[in-house]
Amino acid sequence: MLTFTTQYSLRGSSKIIVVALVCFMVLNLNANVSLIRNQTPVEHLTDTTIPLLLNSQQVASKKATVKMVIWFDGTKGTFDQLPDPPLKNWTWDYKELQAGNGKKAITISGESILDKSEEHQVYTWYTIMAQNIAKEGGRIYLDERIPERLDISAFLSHIQAQPVEWALSDNLVSIAACEPQINSSVKVGNDRINLQLLSRGEVSNGQTVLAIPVLLEEF
Repeated sequence: MLTFTTQYSLRGSSKIIVVALVCFMVLNLNANVSLIRNQTPVEHLTDTTIPLLLNSQQVASKKATVKMVIWFDGTKGTFDQLPDPPLKNWTWDYKELQAGNGKKAITISGESILDKSEEHQVYTWYTIMAQNIAKEGGRIYLDERIPERLDISAFLSHIQAQPVEWALSDNLVSIAACEPQINSSVKVGNDRINLQLLSRGEVSNGQTVLAIPVLLEEF
């Protein structure tokens, strides 16, 4: 079962929000994979319909760090099945994980730095791969980060996403939402989300992460 938890860790004035995926989340992906219908076809995507940060007109950053993690049940999918990476200078890291009960999982991850034009390329690649990987019983996670604070409400309004869950802590904001174009989602309680945003600090000295469908790593 995919478990979505929000954990706060306090060290002085710093705070970390972690979305923890436990019990080998991929071992029960089939119960959580959901494709949202009536989405915008990939070939019709424009800069204003990409639900990522750089093309949103809501940030000053010209570059972002993007990471993708692909999860497969150990009995499905191999590294050899992947197409070419979404960007140049992109290297895949392949790992096999094993739980105490003997079940296995496979993770394939990679990251790079991109600009606005490459963001379109990456999102197109992600949109196609998310559907193909879901059919094979896996899931792909996207994580985009910039070094500035984001007005999350303005961003969600721009991409027409509906907030579902949120948390506030000093100068940190975390909001999970559902966006009509993103083709994968996870269920959290009675709600479905496919987008998570966390932002903290000041505009010129902050941090923001956008995760699809949820955040896997520390922020």
